[in-house]
Amino acid sequence: MAMMLLDPNVAILALVTATASPVEPVDAAPPIACLSAQETREAVSDGKVMQPAAASRHAREAAPGEVLRIRLCRQGDEFVYVVTTMKRDGRVARVTLDGASGKVADIR
Repeated sequence: MAMMLLDPNVAILALVTATASPVEPVDAAPPIACLSAQETREAVSDGKVMQPAAASRHAREAAPGEVLRIRLCRQGDEFVYVVTTMKRDGRVARVTLDGASGKVADIR
């Protein structure tokens, strides 16, 4: 009976692949979970976040254009507004704002 020898490089690759976990950047932001319309109204009325109209103005200052969509979401323990705008040339931007202050956290 013939014995099959395994190439050491293949064995190491198989071991690393089987035990490796996905790599996540250290500064990765927590996932975003958006609120329903009712939950948004409650957060606004409780004073936890600014009015959506104010968030819309902050987003348009950061990425001028027409606001297509605005959502209040939770990112970890924080509230954020995620605002989608479209410029006159058709380019779309997604602006993430702090829910309470309106400070721009990210533009994509």
